[in-house]
Amino acid sequence: MSANQVDKELKAVVATYEGFLKHTEFREIAEGSLALIQQSGYSKILVDTRQTRIIQKESQQWIDRDWFPRATKAGVRHMAFLTPADYFGKVSVEATNQPAIRKGDITIQYFTNMASARRWLQAQ
Repeated sequence: MSANQVDKELKAVVATYEGFLKHTEFREIAEGSLALIQQSGYSKILVDTRQTRIIQKESQQWIDRDWFPRATKAGVRHMAFLTPADYFGKVSVEATNQPAIRKGDITIQYFTNMASARRWLQAQ
């Protein structure tokens, strides 16, 4: 399902989403990431969605209306997403983030490999 951890070298929280997640599972991962941001004081999240299937509409709405505003208040400023190779998974991940990208409080970039995502976050 997921893993959340603090990467001290990267000075970021790393979240991994796998499979087709129910809203409760999706929310649990996102809340875990936010808790680690608050504990660590870091402002960056590396989100590995390479094994993610479609994100449910309920989860998309919740992340936009609830999680992103709280993440901004907690100090999140940069997020690197490793995107799924699956077309529908990729579109789902990108659509979920569109409102936050338009708002502009958190800079979001998409990557297809871990090394590029880590390099970008390290430069932030």
